[in-house]
Parts: sequence; structure tokens; C-alpha cells
Amino acid sequence: MSCSEAKFLSENRLLKILMDNIPDSIYFKDSSSRFIMVSRAHAERMGLKSPEEARGKTDFDFYAEEFAREAYEDERRIIETGRPLVNKIEKIITKNGAIRWASATKVPILDDHGRVVGIVGISRDITKYVEMQRQMQLLSSVVEQISEGIAVTDTNGKIIFANSAWAEMHGYEAKELVGMDIHDLYEKPKVAKKFEDEALTRGSTKGRLSHVKKNGDVFPTLTSWNLIRGREGKTIGMAIITKSLIEIIKVLRDVKILGNVEKR
Repeated sequence: MSCSEAKFLSENRLLKILMDNIPDSIYFKDSSSRFIMVSRAHAERMGLKSPEEARGKTDFDFYAEEFAREAYEDERRIIETGRPLVNKIEKIITKNGAIRWASATKVPILDDHGRVVGIVGISRDITKYVEMQRQMQLLSSVVEQISEGIAVTDTNGKIIFANSAWAEMHGYEAKELVGMDIHDLYEKPKVAKKFEDEALTRGSTKGRLSHVKKNGDVFPTLTSWNLIRGREGKTIGMAIITKSLIEIIKVLRDVKILGNVEKR
């Protein structure tokens, strides 16, 4: 290795490259939880123009008391026990009340005698993930209250979700259905695949199709197939909405029988 390469790959140089470019928040603190060094991304999240402005300050200078106090207490435990904090989900509240979420890992810094002299932490912003989880929970709550059966499959036809109505009409527990091939629940899988091909072309389709219960009984349904697309427009799965026609057919038969009786 040449002298120029050795200089470029020196520890300080590599650390600076890391601290200036990684999108996660990285921070070094002393034993009093004062910042020694922060990454550029962390400085920007704290509203600073440069990482150097954070030196000597604490979380109390940038965040609401609630979060700053919790972070400080976590760091005191690390310093007193020497045990790291791994992947803690933090609700970060700024002084102006803005909220974001992060997954934080903090580990102790030891001197040559094994004493804890500070901490180094890395936090990954997971705000979008948390918001997505909340939306999914809300959607799941809504779907569970719908009377129609709803199942979601991946592009290979494996069930990844089924609401209670779908599970009940097929005689399964919802968790039993996850991972099953949905075509095993159709009396005529080839007919179902024709509907699926039509949905792939048109985006959605519907038709009558008999389904099979866990006990082997067959029942008529009106089923619709609806493509699920990702953000880039690529098909990532299919939502199958099913309404059992058993009760409707029973009513129609009763009406027909009643009509025949009245004609006599």
C-alpha cells in the first residue's frame, strides 16, 4: 500500500467519511451524557448547521424534557452497569413538539482499565415504518369488521392474510390459512386461474366460484380478484373478496317453493 493510500485509509479519515455520509444518527457522549462528536445526519436532525455545534451539549438542549430525561436515564444505566441498550424503539419529541420514531442502540466506551468513560450510539429513523404499522393496524381493524371474507395472497398464490369472515366460511382459524395455497380452497382451481389471469390484465374481475371448506364441503360464492400493486406499479399480490351464496340460494329456493305452493 502506498503512503497516499495509507493516509487516505487512516482511522480518522475513515471515521470522518462515516460520520459525514451515513444517513443514520451516530453520536459519542462522555460519562455525563454530553456530546463529544455527532454525525452530520444527527446534527441536521437536531437543527444544527454543523456537527461541531453539538459538542458539550446534551439531549436536554434539543429535545422535550420527556424524551431527554428517558434517554439520560438509559445512558446512566449503561454507564453504571456496562450493559448495552440494543434496538430500543424511541419516541423522540423535539422542543417544538414534533415527533419521530427511532430504533436506538447504545454501547459503553471503555478505557484501558475497563472503566466506562462514555457511550456511543446509533439511531435509525423508523418513523415511516411506525406510521405504516399504524395504518396496517387500522386497516386490519376495518377489514375484521367487514362481513365479506377477505384474503390476501402473494404473487404465487400463498395466503399472507385472511380476515375472520374468510376463515369462518372455510372452517379454519385465520392463522391456519397463512401460508396455504389459495387454489387448494377452490373446487375448480383451473377456473379460478382464468379469473386471476383476467384480473392481471384488467386489474380486477369477479365471478361465481365454488370454494372448499376444511371438512371437504363445497359451497357457492361470488368472488372478486383485485390486484395489489406496490409504489412502483409492480404487482405484489392479490386481494380476494368472497361472499358466500349459501343463504341467498336458500332464500331463493324458499321463495320458489312458496310460489309453487301458492299456484296449487
